[in-house]
Amino acid sequence: MTKLKLVRKLALKKYRDEFKLFIAEGLRLCEMALDCAEIEFGLYSENFLKSARQANLISRLEKVTRLEKISSADFEKISDTETPQGILLVVRQKLSMPQEVLSMPLLIVLDGVKDPGNVGTILRTAEAFSCGIILLDGAVDLFNAKVVRASMGAIFSATAAKMSRENFLALMRENNFEVTAAVLDDTAEKYFRHDFTKKSAIVFGSESDGVSAEIFNAAKKIFIPMSGKAESLNVSMAAGIIISEAVRQRTCNIA
Repeated sequence: MTKLKLVRKLALKKYRDEFKLFIAEGLRLCEMALDCAEIEFGLYSENFLKSARQANLISRLEKVTRLEKISSADFEKISDTETPQGILLVVRQKLSMPQEVLSMPLLIVLDGVKDPGNVGTILRTAEAFSCGIILLDGAVDLFNAKVVRASMGAIFSATAAKMSRENFLALMRENNFEVTAAVLDDTAEKYFRHDFTKKSAIVFGSESDGVSAEIFNAAKKIFIPMSGKAESLNVSMAAGIIISEAVRQRTCNIA
């Protein structure tokens, strides 16, 4: 299979799953991948080398992986962006084993979150605060191109695992994690009054339906009080607010 054909296939989840590979496209993402990802090969366009920074990246990549220069027309055919920067890498997928994720005392759990921009942004926030990440059934593919871009490189270093809801809840019980769900319900506990200093798994549900019934019934409920007319917050914004509070409590050891 040619490199171009493989890159085209990796636009589809079934082939990403089959080959355990994904695409990182763009100058900054490729620079970050070079530092902490397992790179299979790279492609760059004939017009890519326009600056010292770009030349330096190519020089560094040539020392660790196979690179191939292709025409700008061919690169545009395989690019996932409207204005291609002219470089992409094919990267080996990295998922953590459940026990590795469970070694982290604060977990961020995505229950059916489908928007790739939201998932990538939450991944970036969680990794920035050293949180473990768990994707449950129905969440968008972690290695979707839009997730990868929105993660701003966090995809390469995040401690993340995928599992079913049943396995997740069983592991939480076995390892003494408190499961908390962010919900749209003002009868729930205000998020800043909840004690996050114990081992905690904070669940965020899908943009349209919230957390699943299975998680809702098993979790303690928290919410973000709002005084304006908006009915809800974007899930990645809500996650950032609650993660910040949880980390504040754990750092200051106060609730």
